[in-house]
Amino acid sequence: MKTPTLQRFWRFLTVPRGRVASRFYKARASRKSEGGVALLMVITTLMFMTVLVADLNYGARVRLMMAAHQRDEAQAYWLARTGTNLYALILAANMELAKNDMLSSSSAMFGVNLGDALWQMVPAINTGLLRMLFAFGGSVDDEELEEFAEEGVSDEVREISMEGGGRFDDKNFLDFDGDFSASIVDEDSKVSIAALGQGTTEQGGDWRDDPAAQQLFGLMSGEENDQWFYDRNIDRWEVIGHLKDWTDADTMVSSGQGSFEDNFYNRLDSPYMAKNAPFDSKEEIRLVEGWQDDVYERFRDQLTIYGNGRVNINTASDEVIKGLIRAYIQAMNNPGMDERMEMVIADMRDQMLLTSFQKPKDFVQWVEGQGLGEMKSGLKKAVKTKSEVFTIVSIGQVGETTVTVTTIMDFQSSSFGETVYWRVD
Repeated sequence: MKTPTLQRFWRFLTVPRGRVASRFYKARASRKSEGGVALLMVITTLMFMTVLVADLNYGARVRLMMAAHQRDEAQAYWLARTGTNLYALILAANMELAKNDMLSSSSAMFGVNLGDALWQMVPAINTGLLRMLFAFGGSVDDEELEEFAEEGVSDEVREISMEGGGRFDDKNFLDFDGDFSASIVDEDSKVSIAALGQGTTEQGGDWRDDPAAQQLFGLMSGEENDQWFYDRNIDRWEVIGHLKDWTDADTMVSSGQGSFEDNFYNRLDSPYMAKNAPFDSKEEIRLVEGWQDDVYERFRDQLTIYGNGRVNINTASDEVIKGLIRAYIQAMNNPGMDERMEMVIADMRDQMLLTSFQKPKDFVQWVEGQGLGEMKSGLKKAVKTKSEVFTIVSIGQVGETTVTVTTIMDFQSSSFGETVYWRVD
């Protein structure tokens, strides 16, 4: 009797040779197929895990960068707010000083107009200047200022300015990353178009006699401007009339064309209607017919939509003062008027090196004494010697992130100021 092992061996010996080979190769092929599938599954799994890990890593880095950017943006915003708040404090202090009759009278004796003195002493504030003042004990000589203007704040000055000694946890006011830079401009140094179309002309009178319209036409006058408007075939009273039509309550064109105001805007690719309300921002002037391009760019720096229509002659530019004088001269286009006007402005600047105008009547008397010809009435009501509306532009920067805060503050009704415009870029 054969044992099981011998039986299997006997069957192996008695199986034909071809069938043995066939069974052997089938078993081997089966093992190869199973191994290939397993290898493919391993490779696929590794690829999937690699993609997943890479995606998770990329997402994590993106979120980290976004968080860092948001952190820098928030810090840059508050640094910009710091510059704005510093100027708001300076302006509030200036308004309080101007209320003190004793101080105002004393300063007037030395030719200083206290109403504008304080903020004009600080036309710009930046972190670098504050760090230098702190590092050098509050006094900086001309050589150090020149070095600062050329190279900025050195690492040594920055470290000194960030040292302890503050009131809160021994942390200094300047102990922070980033920088801010702020500047200030008074809106009352410009020609205001806020009163155009607001009923300032006497009942039944010509709108061209409106003080705001006269001042704007005076700003646009002079030989150079005459040629500029002539080359472009632009009528000055027409574009001034379009400004009035944008803000007045009626719907008819003021410049004598006998049509509706909206006709100018209905023909545009993206039509709109005349606003018939005051301007909300100076950039809105670009929407007015005739003011879309060249005219706006030429006069934008001398225009404002704020204030009460009176120009501060102590801070106004030469162009604004020339326009103001032209608006109140009976014959503004006399031969040689431009040359005479240049001499008058040069004399005025020389005088203002010693003393500023303390009252509007001082400026009127001075102009009348310049021999420019007969003057119209109303110049005294068109000027003032103290600014009350200001634009503050403050820029905060942390790393590559920059935030700009533009603020317009009105101190006409409050010594602490009212924010009438606010923009963050």
